[in-house]
Amino acid sequence: VAIITGAASGLGRETALKLAKLGAKLWLEDYQQSGLEETAAMVAALGAAGSDGPNCHIQVADLSDAAACHAVIPAAIAAYGRLDALCNVAGLLYMANTADMPQDQWDRIIAVNLSAPCFLSQAAIPHLLKNDGAIVNVASCAAFQGQAYTAAYGASKAGLVNMTKSMAMEYQKQSIRINAVA
Repeated sequence: VAIITGAASGLGRETALKLAKLGAKLWLEDYQQSGLEETAAMVAALGAAGSDGPNCHIQVADLSDAAACHAVIPAAIAAYGRLDALCNVAGLLYMANTADMPQDQWDRIIAVNLSAPCFLSQAAIPHLLKNDGAIVNVASCAAFQGQAYTAAYGASKAGLVNMTKSMAMEYQKQSIRINAVA
């Protein structure tokens, strides 16, 4: 059972399709209803639901809201009874000159790209420890090299990489893997 954020398009959708092909049951999150429905239809086209129920659930949520993040894990557990993987794929990018970036854009990028993976991980870790689970955070090359007009995005992804390393160190002797890909 895998939770995938940002599943309405792009890397989130591709992650969902790959895991579905491997037989995973999916809990897909995004703020775009139509994109989630398209992804769910693509997953359904890969094969029938298992004998123990559907292999894909979708939930529309604004992951910039901490309460919404904390609600994701219990909902997925209620649907499937377990959790094996949390894939934090959702990400936002607003391009702006640093001096001109509105605070609401900065806040939203940090909330979705950095805070949401933290809050989702907090809620997921107890369940993942029971099942030798994994957290995969999707970072970016922007975490390692500055790029013009992407200060908030780069800061959020650099923070995500460092948060991932810190979490991995905290749990290195327990039955959970915590990684980032960029």
